[in-house]
Amino acid sequence: MVGALSWEKLIALEDFKLTMLKDYQDSEELVKMIKLYRLVPNDAQIVLACKHNDIKTIASFDEDFKRVP
Repeated sequence: MVGALSWEKLIALEDFKLTMLKDYQDSEELVKMIKLYRLVPNDAQIVLACKHNDIKTIASFDEDFKRVP
């Protein structure tokens, strides 16, 4: 049942007209973001994906993103 439930949730995402982005893979740039903005690796990866997809705003309750201009 868990698999079916997960599948239903995935199908429900289509209703929101979301676009799934690929991770941007550049270890040097990732380390730079981690150091520059004092981010954990996952947050730095999100920042890189946004940067390379021209996304200017992140909606999050994570206060760490406030350090990123």
